[in-house]
Amino acid sequence: MSPEAIYALGALMALLLSGVPIALALLLSGALGLWLLEFPILIVIQRFVAGSESYVLLAIPFFILAGAVMEAGGISKRLIGFCDACFGFLPGGLANANIGASMIFGGISGSAVADTSAVGSVMIPAMEREGYSREYSAAITAATSPVGMIIPPSIPMIVWSFISGQSLNELFMAGIIPGILITVAMSLVSTWICQKRGYQRGFRAFNTSYFVSSLMDGLLAIGAPVLIVGGILSGVFTPTEASVVVLAYSLVVSFVVYREMKPAQLGRIVVKAGITSATIMFIICGATVFSFFLTVAGVPAQIGNLILGISDSPLGFIIAVSVLMFVLGMFLDTTTTILMAGPIIIPLFNQVGVDPLVATMIILVVLAIGLITPPVGLCLFVVSSICPVRVWDVARECVPFILAMLFVTMLIWIFPSIVTWVTP
Repeated sequence: MSPEAIYALGALMALLLSGVPIALALLLSGALGLWLLEFPILIVIQRFVAGSESYVLLAIPFFILAGAVMEAGGISKRLIGFCDACFGFLPGGLANANIGASMIFGGISGSAVADTSAVGSVMIPAMEREGYSREYSAAITAATSPVGMIIPPSIPMIVWSFISGQSLNELFMAGIIPGILITVAMSLVSTWICQKRGYQRGFRAFNTSYFVSSLMDGLLAIGAPVLIVGGILSGVFTPTEASVVVLAYSLVVSFVVYREMKPAQLGRIVVKAGITSATIMFIICGATVFSFFLTVAGVPAQIGNLILGISDSPLGFIIAVSVLMFVLGMFLDTTTTILMAGPIIIPLFNQVGVDPLVATMIILVVLAIGLITPPVGLCLFVVSSICPVRVWDVARECVPFILAMLFVTMLIWIFPSIVTWVTP
């Protein structure tokens, strides 16, 4: 590795450890590296601006805003009520309702953190009232929320499409079956745990009238994820256009039908969603500068040769890459991990003979696991802010669900048609 790369990587680690925001740390480290390589400062500005010029990135602010509108407008509350009507009569019914709500809400917001906050604020207190331990209630919320990274729409998929050039439409469609499999696997694990611990042992009988009333009350809420997936799958609109459509849909439902959101709230919601979107875009732009430096410094080729030196077989490669992404995901947020490691590993897919869609889905599941793994598991900290619980206690309860996610990655590898069905 060149001295310039060592200095830039050292500067990045020093800045991150000193508490500098990730976006700024990436920008400054990349600028330092390019300066050491005697590139003009204009290159830094050009690469920074280029990081925000992709059409697919337009979907990020619209999906984030749509998720915020749905939470404020009563849509997410009705989705959770519908899931309770569907699963509440089963052993561990509320836990399974939590899992179902996370899958459906993740199919709207595309953000695991937003999913954790929206579902957790309602489901964790409800589960505690039914006798679930606080740690388990928080853990099942944190563990199931990252399904939003796999179920379309997915903000990490949008970022991955941006750096890889893969079709965002194919990525979204490829995530449907893995997302459902993860949800089913977690539901089976949760049911077993609930039966073993005696949670909701005296569960209620299926209530037809409650189910019908919840279905009718939440019919328009359920229509949001159906609109997204159905519209993309049928080719009516692109994923970026879907983000605008679902935002318009959620505004009409929240203001006109449910009437739970007031015009005065919209300004605050837009500002909050704008700050979140700007943070993500700043990270993308800063990472674009840093990734450009790594490329011109030859770092991706060197790390690629190192990975291939460990194993050049497809299975060995995917295991090595998964370990790398898991370790990075333990310390960095998902967007940063993708932007830093993606340019290094993506060119190796065809070289090793791994289908890009299969590798992408496995990597996204591994990154989802990173969101519930200390020391920087974002979803763990979100649930700990909702209810007073120690992060490590929640992480311990998440272990069975992590094993369920790893099981699904094995299924994706053994049966690649789970994701490759979307390709012509």
